[in-house]
Amino acid sequence: MNQLSTRRVDPLNGLFDELFNDFFQRAGGVPASRLANAPAVSRARMDVVDKGEAFEVKLDLPGVKKDDIQVSIEGARVAISAESKDSRETRDGEKVLYSERYLTSYARSFELPAEVTEEGADARFEDGVLTLSLPKRVAVASKRLTIK
Repeated sequence: MNQLSTRRVDPLNGLFDELFNDFFQRAGGVPASRLANAPAVSRARMDVVDKGEAFEVKLDLPGVKKDDIQVSIEGARVAISAESKDSRETRDGEKVLYSERYLTSYARSFELPAEVTEEGADARFEDGVLTLSLPKRVAVASKRLTIK
């Protein structure tokens, strides 16, 4: 016996899908075919630990070279970006049989609970892990003026 399966179409969900697909196309969104070829920006895994007088930040940046990492600090805001590039090629004499290139971009931007200073700051990169030691800015004690 043949069974006929029917799929229930929800007109409301179909309407929303059509509306949003049309909206993104009209709003100048990038077509899906072009997105497939664009390099992805990955969110690097990160740990932030308050060590009392400093913050310790650890980021996993697999496949990245030390020279391809940028760190900027402005007050309590920290921005980190990095790129990992790789290419592979298989040859049979002068004839290229296979060639492939990879590019991965990592980016993180976050705000710490207190401002940090560059004095005494330290950055190390070992085994694909970036470790930052960022000393907290010493708070300036307010002074009370005596009125004469």
